[in-house]
Amino acid sequence: MKTEATITKEELVFQSEEKEKRAAELIIANKELVFQNKEKEKRAAELIIANEELAFQNEEKEKRAAELVIANKELAFQNEEKGKRAAELTIANEELAFQNEEKGKRAAELTVANRQLAFQNEEKEKRAAELTIANRELAFQNEEKGKRAAELTIANEELAFQNEEKGKRAAELTIANRELAFQNEEKGKRAAELTIANRELAFQNEEKEKRAKELTTANRELEKAEADIRQLNEELEQKVIQRTVQLESVNKELESFSYSVAHDLRTPLRAVHGYARMLKEDYGLQLDAEAKRLMNSIMINATKMGQLIDDLLTFSRLGRKELVRTNISMQDMVTGLCDEIKREDDKSNIEFRIGKLHPAQGDVTAIKQVWLNLISNAVKYSKFNKHILIEIGSNVGSNEIDYYIKDNGVGFDMRYANKLFGVFQRLHDDEQFEGTGVGLAIVHRIISKHGGRVWAEAKINEGAIFFFSLPKNTTV
Repeated sequence: MKTEATITKEELVFQSEEKEKRAAELIIANKELVFQNKEKEKRAAELIIANEELAFQNEEKEKRAAELVIANKELAFQNEEKGKRAAELTIANEELAFQNEEKGKRAAELTVANRQLAFQNEEKEKRAAELTIANRELAFQNEEKGKRAAELTIANEELAFQNEEKGKRAAELTIANRELAFQNEEKGKRAAELTIANRELAFQNEEKEKRAKELTTANRELEKAEADIRQLNEELEQKVIQRTVQLESVNKELESFSYSVAHDLRTPLRAVHGYARMLKEDYGLQLDAEAKRLMNSIMINATKMGQLIDDLLTFSRLGRKELVRTNISMQDMVTGLCDEIKREDDKSNIEFRIGKLHPAQGDVTAIKQVWLNLISNAVKYSKFNKHILIEIGSNVGSNEIDYYIKDNGVGFDMRYANKLFGVFQRLHDDEQFEGTGVGLAIVHRIISKHGGRVWAEAKINEGAIFFFSLPKNTTV
């Protein structure tokens, strides 16, 4: 039969093995706890990254708010991403709950181990009491005492060592319990932070839904505004068409009226001029000086009136005549006109300086009339100079060609430049410079029909420069 000392030793060995198992379990539990903490940190980092991505996406959404169609597509994509993130958060919460359950189980196991350890201490105390009784009984057995005394001494030493080890293990368990409590507090904080993050995410989703509704409302309002604008544009186009038709009709009536009036005036004017000439030829010797002066005045004014009617007819025809566009050699046309003017005036004091004139496209007859009117005006308003200098040239721009005629004549006041191209508008006295006031109006109408511009620059007694432009690359 086994003695009590042997049984005690076996129990002590068994307890030592149990303690080692519990220590190994504690080490494993600590490792699992460290692993779980690392997993939590990873999840927290993923949550931070997800929040940063969410903030970045919100900024992108605000920037793209003006681009309604693209913003809607991005919003749909971001909602999908949010669903994925919400699913990841749900999984992370489930993992956190699972880990908390595991920690609870480990805590329960530690509690059971502590209870077993307390029970074993009580048992050891009972065994110590029994050993005391056994020592008393052994006192009566001298031979057994010697043998048992050595065994008891060894057993006592081992027991003291085991008690020390138990104290150390109890201290380690206390520290482990504190760490576990601290970790549980940290987990609670993390759970609270996750709850706050989830609430913020839910709030952001609500805000996004509000923004989506606002964008939808804005899209509807924009579509309505576009429809209203289209309707207004259609109404405006219809009104423009109607006004254009009315204006064309009025212009045609006005041109027809001008042509009829000018044409009908020619017959009585010829009669006036003819009768005055006949009176002068037949009765010129019988008339006194005043009568002859009046007769000459009638004939001169009748001639001027005839010229004015011819200019009006020309001006009227320009409104009805269709342009026949061809390629025009401006250099040859201007050179020919200048030669004709010099031959007609038979004056050697006129100098034409003709620079490079770029070719253009337009109606040959109409453009020739423009050059003739402008060059004739330059010569006319420079006639009081001993030496008349007319400079002609051109410059090529990006979309048009600019032509100019510069003279050294009397010039004009730029304050009245806006009157130059109107019908019957004159800035000089008829006695000094004859004319009808229609020539520049004809120039303006011809250039306008070609899609160009006409303008002038001048100083009094320092000459004038007249410009006109024609479009480039006009299809013939």
